[in-house]
Amino acid sequence: MENFIKDVLVKMHKETTTDKYGQVHRSNFTPNLFGDRKDEVEKYCRENDGILQFATYNAVYGTYTAFTIEDKEIREACAEALSKNENYINNMCSW
Repeated sequence: MENFIKDVLVKMHKETTTDKYGQVHRSNFTPNLFGDRKDEVEKYCRENDGILQFATYNAVYGTYTAFTIEDKEIREACAEALSKNENYINNMCSW
């Protein structure tokens, strides 16, 4: 399961958009990212500490659940993928 989570998050970081400061918006980190396995991922992470931490956030369009990456290996792999993301590179070099 951890490999599935890591693969999905790395893929998202390779392709996602960023703001002008190179940041990925919190709303990109919703359980829907895991498709039809989202309930399975949430359950696994709640039973196994230190992978993803889920919380509820408020926005203009209502509340939503999002997560923070706690696992160091996954976080580092995502940071490396983001550093090669074309959107990130363009935004970081635009100002």
